[in-house]
Amino acid sequence: MVRFDPFRELEELQERLARAFGTAQQGPRVYAPPVDVLEDEAGLHVLVYLPGVDPEKVEVVAEEGVLSVKAERPFEKRENVTYHRLEGPYGTFARSFNVPSTFDLSRVQARFRHGVLHLLVPKAEESKPKRIQVQVE
Repeated sequence: MVRFDPFRELEELQERLARAFGTAQQGPRVYAPPVDVLEDEAGLHVLVYLPGVDPEKVEVVAEEGVLSVKAERPFEKRENVTYHRLEGPYGTFARSFNVPSTFDLSRVQARFRHGVLHLLVPKAEESKPKRIQVQVE
């Protein structure tokens, strides 16, 4: 089953019209990959779906309460090929997320597996519950 996306249909129509009138976009396209953000006892998990992106080309920056991810998936045009439909995400992207101070951006962990960038932002030590020892007199 294919999920209907009316904006994708409009985007494809716009691209076809641009090609027909010779005004197709030149240079890199910008796209926004899907992202999942969830929290558990370990911290904040950010999953960025990047199929086809070289993990060496992914840049993750954490500073001043913002977590940023940048990368590029270049389109490799082949000679003597007729493209009938291109739905893959190509181009550059940059996503930024405001991270509350209850998480420690200085300890971000990043791993890339099966086209998914998984970022873990651990909870800050002061935001974790502290067990208080009760003194008996």
